[in-house]
Amino acid sequence: GEKAPSLQKFAGTHLEADEYHKAMTDKDTVIIDVRNAYESSIGSFKPPEGGAELIDPKMRNSIEFPKWLNDPQTQEKLNGKKVLMYCTGGIRCERATALLNQMSTVNPDLKPKGVYHM
Repeated sequence: GEKAPSLQKFAGTHLEADEYHKAMTDKDTVIIDVRNAYESSIGSFKPPEGGAELIDPKMRNSIEFPKWLNDPQTQEKLNGKKVLMYCTGGIRCERATALLNQMSTVNPDLKPKGVYHM
């Protein structure tokens, strides 16, 4: 299989809950729910009106995330935006932020303004 990106080299920036909630008010921010589809169907963060856009990749499992990130429509939504991610367990978010950061170093069509997780 694919080798996971280096957390030490590519991990996103951790935000405390109050910082994360403040970031949700920024209209130049997208929030990605990196939980699986079952977990996402139970409930999700609701950004304030005029704030961040919530994106649900509707993944059954995390191995679908790289394919979703490579989709040109996804890249268009992430370019120039601050990207917040959340999940039920910390490692999934850390791996997802690391993957996005790693991909953005080699893909000129994928340039987020910063990658963060809670």
